[in-house]
Amino acid sequence: MSSTGSFSVHLIAGPTGTGKSRVATDLARRTGATVVVADRLQCFAEIATTSARAGADVPGVRRVWLCDRAVADGDYPAAEAVNALVGHVQQIHASGVPVIVEGGSISLLTLLADRLHDLPWTVTPTVLTRPADPGQYLSDLTARAAEMLRPASPQPSLLRELSTLWKDPANRWFAASVNGFEAALEWSAKHSLSPESATAKNIPCRLMDELSRMIAERHAEHGADQEKAFRHMFSRPVSGAAPVRAA
Repeated sequence: MSSTGSFSVHLIAGPTGTGKSRVATDLARRTGATVVVADRLQCFAEIATTSARAGADVPGVRRVWLCDRAVADGDYPAAEAVNALVGHVQQIHASGVPVIVEGGSISLLTLLADRLHDLPWTVTPTVLTRPADPGQYLSDLTARAAEMLRPASPQPSLLRELSTLWKDPANRWFAASVNGFEAALEWSAKHSLSPESATAKNIPCRLMDELSRMIAERHAEHGADQEKAFRHMFSRPVSGAAPVRAA
C-alpha cells in the first residue's frame, strides 16, 4: 500500500496471557506512542477485572479503549468496534503521535485485516505465541485467574463482578458468554453455589484453586484458537503489511 499520506502502525496481537500489554507498554515507553486496545470486552468497565482491563493503564503510557460501554447496552458488534478502532488510530496519528494497536479479539482483528488494503496504513505486526510447554501456559493462566479471583483492594474480584451482573436477569446471557464467567457458572452449579452470593471470603481455598484451574482451561482453549487465527491473518499477503514476527 502506497497511498499518499500513509503511515505506520505497530500491531501487537496474540493469545490471552502471553504478555501483549507488557510488550505494548514497553514499546510505547520507548517510542512515545499511544496504545489503542483492540478488545471489545475491555470496553465494559463493569468487568474490568474479568476482562483484564484492570491494571493495563500504567503510569507514563496512554491507553485508549474503543469506547466505554455498559453491559446493559448489550454485546459490542465487531463491525462497530473496528470502525471505532480505525477512527482512534487516524485521530491519534493526525495529532502527530505514533500508534500501537494491542489486542486479542479474533473477530475484531479479522475485520481489521480485511480492511487494511483500504486504509492509509502500513502495518508491522508482532504475533506473540504461547509457551512451547502447554503445562507452563496452563500454569501461567492459572496464576492469572487466581489474581482475578483475589485482586488487590479496591479492585472487585471476578466473582464479585459476576455476582453484580447476575442479580439482574437481563445481564445473565452476557455473563454466560464470557470465558471467565462461564467457567465460574459451571463451577457454581457443580458445588451448589449461588452466583449472586459466591465470594472468595466464604469459599474454601481448595474450591478457589479448582475455579482458577477451570478458568485457565477455558482461556487456554481460546488461546489456541487465537494463535492459529493471528498466525494466519498476519502471515498471509496483506497489502501494506510487513511479515509477521513471532515473539
